[in-house]
Amino acid sequence: MIIETKNLAKRYRKVKAAKLFHKEYRIFDAVKNVSLEIHQGDHVGLVGLNGSGKSTLIKMFLGILQPDGGSIKTFGRDPLNNRQKNAAKIGVVFGQRSQLRWDLPAIDTFKLNREIYQVPEDIFTKRVTKLARMLQASEFLTQPVRTLSLGQRMKAEFIAALIHDPELLILDEPTIGLDVLTKNSITQFLQQLTDKTIIFTSHDLDEVAKVCSRILILNKGQLVLDQSSLQLAELDVPTTVTFTSADKLSADLIKQWPNMMQLKNGSYQIAGIKQENLKEVLSTITARIPVANIEVKSNKLAYLLAHLTRQGVQ
Repeated sequence: MIIETKNLAKRYRKVKAAKLFHKEYRIFDAVKNVSLEIHQGDHVGLVGLNGSGKSTLIKMFLGILQPDGGSIKTFGRDPLNNRQKNAAKIGVVFGQRSQLRWDLPAIDTFKLNREIYQVPEDIFTKRVTKLARMLQASEFLTQPVRTLSLGQRMKAEFIAALIHDPELLILDEPTIGLDVLTKNSITQFLQQLTDKTIIFTSHDLDEVAKVCSRILILNKGQLVLDQSSLQLAELDVPTTVTFTSADKLSADLIKQWPNMMQLKNGSYQIAGIKQENLKEVLSTITARIPVANIEVKSNKLAYLLAHLTRQGVQ
């Protein structure tokens, strides 16, 4: 067992009202009664909107925060009192925080990590070479980190996190701000790490589902869904199509889609399209309207949260 929690809880105090000599506080639950198990080799997506409790939960996994209730074990022991032991088995990549030395080449950070984790030099060289090849990163590892693009830097972050060959890899929004090609490259890389246990936190359900076979959804600190990616992929989630056209739409087209709206920027939007009708709608738009731009979106996370709320899961 890599991680096990039972009725795990974390509460914070927030200022409700501030007066000249007095502050009123309120207590809110950042994590509320979360029970879960993560086993060796699991690829688990931890998904939720901002403020849902994802980062708080991760910090308790790592032993950075002390729970206010329930119990937690990471590698079978209390993470708070065993941070150093557990750190040797954990690699972390944060999308908005770097472990790379800004003015030095990425390879120098790798060498520092080799010393910290006591990795033999021959194993270190083979490991860096292999990871750099998998991520197509060999050509820029000797450049100062400040000269790298965001995509290049994130690839170097992954190599740095894997220098000591950790059992558990924690990814906190690792692809935020990346272009589509770099996201796809990192996704393919993560799919190959079958010997690692991965916890991938994000607010993008579709992106996480490409890497993880199991999805945990948090909402207001509660674990509201624990389901396989295959089950979630079968959900028929309504789709929204937004398109821009310089031409005025004909009356029969407007009549065909009574729920179509014209947006303030001049674009048109059709919401609530069922998956079975999506192909027909797109074919009609592209065949009968000179489209300048078209976008198809399906917010599965928002749909699930709304559906769960209607069922009484808060």
